[in-house]
Amino acid sequence: MVVNSFSFITALLCTFCGVSLAWVSGDWSIFYTAMGFVCGFLSILAFNHRGYYKAAKFMLMFVFCMVMLYYGATFGESTQVHFLGLFLIGVPLLICTPREKEFRFYCILMILVCLSFLEINYYFQLVTPMDMTRNELYVFRWLIMTVVLALNFMVISFYQGNIKGLFKRLLENNKTLLVKNRMVEEQDAELKRANVKLSAYNVHLEQEVSARTHALNANTIAMEEMIRNLKNSNRQLRDQDKMLTSQLKELETAREELMQARDAAEKANTAKSAFLREISHEIRNPLNAVIGMTYLLLNETDNRNRIPQSVLAYIESISTSGHSLLEIVNNVLELARIEAGKIDQVQPEPFNLRDWLRSISSIYQNAAQVKSVAIQLQIDNRLPSIIEGDRIHLTQIVNNLLGNAIKFSPEKKRVTLHCFRREPSQWCICVSDEGIGIPEEKQRVIFQPFEQADASIHETYGGTGLGLTITRRIVEMMGGTISLRSEPGTGTAFTVTLPLIAESDSNTEAGTCQPDIVPEYTAFPAETRVLLMEDSEINQLIMERFFSHVGIALHVAANGEDGLRLARAVRPDLIILDMHMPRMTGHEVIVQIRQDAGLSHIPVIAISADAFREQQEEAIRAGVNEYLIKPIEFDRLYNVIDQYLRAARQQTPYPLRAIKVS
Repeated sequence: MVVNSFSFITALLCTFCGVSLAWVSGDWSIFYTAMGFVCGFLSILAFNHRGYYKAAKFMLMFVFCMVMLYYGATFGESTQVHFLGLFLIGVPLLICTPREKEFRFYCILMILVCLSFLEINYYFQLVTPMDMTRNELYVFRWLIMTVVLALNFMVISFYQGNIKGLFKRLLENNKTLLVKNRMVEEQDAELKRANVKLSAYNVHLEQEVSARTHALNANTIAMEEMIRNLKNSNRQLRDQDKMLTSQLKELETAREELMQARDAAEKANTAKSAFLREISHEIRNPLNAVIGMTYLLLNETDNRNRIPQSVLAYIESISTSGHSLLEIVNNVLELARIEAGKIDQVQPEPFNLRDWLRSISSIYQNAAQVKSVAIQLQIDNRLPSIIEGDRIHLTQIVNNLLGNAIKFSPEKKRVTLHCFRREPSQWCICVSDEGIGIPEEKQRVIFQPFEQADASIHETYGGTGLGLTITRRIVEMMGGTISLRSEPGTGTAFTVTLPLIAESDSNTEAGTCQPDIVPEYTAFPAETRVLLMEDSEINQLIMERFFSHVGIALHVAANGEDGLRLARAVRPDLIILDMHMPRMTGHEVIVQIRQDAGLSHIPVIAISADAFREQQEEAIRAGVNEYLIKPIEFDRLYNVIDQYLRAARQQTPYPLRAIKVS
């Protein structure tokens, strides 16, 4: 408290003197120097606040000495700054405790050394003092004398306060001693009374000991009998211990067998995961060819005009079957991940709700058209345009519900995808159909794995019975609920309710919209260079055909080594990379690209049949900008390509990707 008081008040005095001296002399360097000393005094408060009390005391004496040296050398002996040193000798006696004798000695020594330096300077004129008029010198001397008097007044005040506190403590200690003396006298009288009682109790105790001795003798006989019984019990316990030891050995053996069984189960689970990864990869590659070829056949205007309607129906059936097979593969893989305890974490991100819903309904338009089923999209105008959510998991939910609705809807019926706001903090996705409906007694079991409402459903409509199971688990993981409303013969409606986190309150037009069946792609500039690294000739053909429709002549490499050489020669605007290639894998290629100064700026889109999140995260960490899973969704591919090529044309940095996959 004393050190802080000195520091704060001295900082105020130093500010006042610095302004006054600078104003009188016209030399404002005096003010800046004074502000430096003010900072020094205020830093002492920080030392005390952090508990460095001794450092604060030393800093106080040091800054005082620097003030005395500076002003004494600058203004000369006529300003009588050395009187400040006489005041400083009393400060260590005030702020140091009796145990800090050595520290107090060094503080006083520092003051005496500074006074000696001043006297030497006054005598030899080592530092030439500032030229001042007589009036200025007179004002300077009285300003400094005012500071010395103020500080001396503070020292005297603190000393008087200490003396008063000392007297007060002495009076309190005297009162305490008187109270304790009375307590001692009372305790002495109490001890005398207790001594009389103790003597009487001693006589009583001797009689009690005699009586208890007789009782102990009688108890000794009983104790001997008890000891004999304890020995018999001890023999029985040893026998039981041997039995427990034998049982423990059996338990240890069983434990080892269980551990071996656990290790075997873990190996089997690892083998199953590896098998599923391999099967997924091997299935997705031909599926990419099937779905890609049918997509080109269905969406190229020339093909649709030349292909007979009967053949076109076959192609649409192939496309629908391919998407159904893809849905089954995705659901089986997701269930395997859930059973293995590898549940993905929710990764929310802002996205455009209406664009997302239109994109999903557009993807399922072909499948619905094959069955002559109409898809109707309804969006509540109270919903914000941009919301925050896990778009990948939300897409999986809507895919499963839309796929089911189309599957169980008869011809000429309608499937409705309705998105609306239920409460200020909730939003809902409702997928309803006009299909066969679900009996009430079966509505509780359809969310179980491999369960369907009727055994005949599998024979008639197909499917694995996994979609609703996975949907419910994803919804619960995202903090939402899923409900079912159905009547046999009328239709079924699944409603998913989720927390609403709006990124902005701006709304766009909403209502009922029907997405276009055939997407229209805007051609890119003719000079755009895109390099494809893909070893499958079918996939090369599909990609070349797709890029020809957007005005890009594709550069193709069939392996990683040729791809790197071609990339260095062509310097493409964009690289599309398969993760499984001969000679060099996709992972090795992306590492080489990111280490090459001439190629490291080029965005790389990975297209692979590896659908497990661990594989996707590994590719993102290696430097891939986007990761798309086979079979390719060409709408998604076009949007990603357009995003990066537009960024290149505008010369803006490419978006940095977190560990998220598309």
